[in-house]
Amino acid sequence: RKSNHMNAEIVSVHYKTPDYIYEQYASVRKFYPFLPYRIIDGSDDGKIYFRDLEEKDTNFHVERLGYNIHHGPGMDYAIKNSASDYLLILDSDVTLKGDVMTPMFEEFAGYAVGRKRIVNALGMQNRDISWIGRLFPKTFKYTYIHPLCMLISKQAYLQFKPFFKHGAPCIDAMIDIHKKNQTHMLAEFPVEEYVNVKYQGTVKEWGMNIPKWKYLIPRF
Repeated sequence: RKSNHMNAEIVSVHYKTPDYIYEQYASVRKFYPFLPYRIIDGSDDGKIYFRDLEEKDTNFHVERLGYNIHHGPGMDYAIKNSASDYLLILDSDVTLKGDVMTPMFEEFAGYAVGRKRIVNALGMQNRDISWIGRLFPKTFKYTYIHPLCMLISKQAYLQFKPFFKHGAPCIDAMIDIHKKNQTHMLAEFPVEEYVNVKYQGTVKEWGMNIPKWKYLIPRF
């Protein structure tokens, strides 16, 4: 499969953790010095982040929303408002170790490529299960591509349910893909070989801001 870097952009959703984005920016520009790179800034503290990067890099843009859009809706906004056909979505606490897009495009199968897991309707893996998950013991059937480092097609994204505010923000889309027998559009990729992840960097700094009761509701 031919790489399509020229019609792709890199996107990250940011919330008041600028150090993570500065680290990410440095790593991204090592491998993609001119690729469009967009930050969806949901910071609600009134600060103007990353003006210095915008001034020196004409391919780097920050969309300052002025309110906490949250990760799932932030990704949805980024995809729907993208001028590119493909987006490499990175969690804000992810940095690149190498060119991840070329091998991702080689594995791309229609919708998205990234770290694949099998989850239940709560977005939980088998190993995550507590008493909550045992209420739904036989529902581990949904293929889930984790958005920490995900290459996704805008056109394909618009054919299924959107990402939303949830601890597993892609779960509605993945269930929809499963129901429509399109799971073959989800491709697995060894993300950890190409990126470094702090894991829940923003959550550790500022919390999830999602009511715990929402995790009790399976997405059917």
